[in-house]
Amino acid sequence: MMNTEIHVLERSITVITAQQRDALEDNGFSFVHCKITGTTYVRGTYLGRAWGSSPTVVFAYTDMANVIHPERWNDFGHPERSNNMFYGEFQNSGLGSNVSGQARYTKKLSDAEAKSFLSLGYIQGSKWLLPHLNTRSRHSIV
Repeated sequence: MMNTEIHVLERSITVITAQQRDALEDNGFSFVHCKITGTTYVRGTYLGRAWGSSPTVVFAYTDMANVIHPERWNDFGHPERSNNMFYGEFQNSGLGSNVSGQARYTKKLSDAEAKSFLSLGYIQGSKWLLPHLNTRSRHSIV
C-alpha cells in the first residue's frame, strides 16, 4: 500500500495486518508513505500478527500516531514462529514510531534491506498498478 491512511477505531486491542505466508512463498505486505491515525490513546494497536508460519510485513516512511502498542508486533501465541517472521520498519515517524519496547523479532531495516520493499517490483506493481501499454497492432488503412 502506498499513500494510504489507516484509521484505528477505539477498541482495546487492534491489529493492522495478519499476513499468512509459508516459507516457500515469496510475498508479503509493504506499507510505504502511509499514515496511521486514531482516536484512542490506549496504545493497543499492533502493526501485525503472525497468521501463517512465515509472515513478511514492512512499514516504511509511515507516520504513526500514538496508538501503536509498544511491542509493535505480535506472534499470535506462536513463539515458535519468531525465527520465521519478518517484521521490518524503515524511517517511520510520529509518536507511534518509538521502537524502544518492540518485540525482539522486529527488524529495523537498513537502506539496503529496505530497498526491495520500496519498489513496485516487490508487489509486481508493473502488472497491475501501472497503465498497460496498448498492444494492439497498428494497421494502415489505404
